[in-house]
Amino acid sequence: MIEFEEVAPGVFSVAHDFVEGKNAIVIGHRAALAIDGGNYAEEGAAMAAFIRNRGLAPDRLALTHGHGDHILGAVPLAGGEVFAHANTPAVIRRQIPMWAKRWEVEPAEAERRVVRPTVTFSDELSIDLDGKSVRLFPTPGHSADGVSALVLEDGVLIGGDAVVTGIVPAIGDGDSRQLEASLRSLLSVAELEVLVPGHGPVIHGREEARDWIRWEADYLAAVRDRVRASLKEGSSSSAAVEAVGYDEFVSDRLPRDRHNMPKRHRHTVVKIVAEEEAWQLR
Repeated sequence: MIEFEEVAPGVFSVAHDFVEGKNAIVIGHRAALAIDGGNYAEEGAAMAAFIRNRGLAPDRLALTHGHGDHILGAVPLAGGEVFAHANTPAVIRRQIPMWAKRWEVEPAEAERRVVRPTVTFSDELSIDLDGKSVRLFPTPGHSADGVSALVLEDGVLIGGDAVVTGIVPAIGDGDSRQLEASLRSLLSVAELEVLVPGHGPVIHGREEARDWIRWEADYLAAVRDRVRASLKEGSSSSAAVEAVGYDEFVSDRLPRDRHNMPKRHRHTVVKIVAEEEAWQLR
């Protein structure tokens, strides 16, 4: 079910069903910006209709990263400029074979179905919507192309999958060290008042948002420290994974019975074990 919540004047979070996913829409006086388009065409279509109902064209789209649950629904929003990190085209290309298999089509057809960036950046990009200013800046770690968006007038941070509040931090095809560094950098965003995560509930309040971001960064650091200590003691990969128990590292921060949380925690631990073993070989 697609739901719109006005989290600040003219700034909307857009909830969809894929693991409590969140997209966003920012409405200015002369233009609107959609941020991500969800996993299915009806999600992007609902966002486009929402923008048109406010007398604006759905012709500006920003992608927080190139994973399918953020871009596969975005075609109805891609009638004009599509803003993304310079690494996003490569992230999209790597997934084309997987999407072709999912849709049971040839890779060339899958490529035609996918939104592509028209404007890319490496450092940061500012978008003026007249009355609303959005700053896009890199927050890699979940994915190499990860970016977050800050609505300057309202202190609304749209974190993409750099920040998730409904699940444990997901490293995906990224790097846990990068993700931890991105999270700690977000703690210095002075304007922060509202956090719209990639997945999970919206968080209102500066201290509440920072508390969540800090917990995610500390979780990654604590998992890495335990894994490193385990490997240093001579533990096998599987034993190092088992040394990072769900109850100790997540406890009651997240509901155990939602989104298969222990399995998600285990995936994160397995990824960090692989990273630490690779570091030992350098």
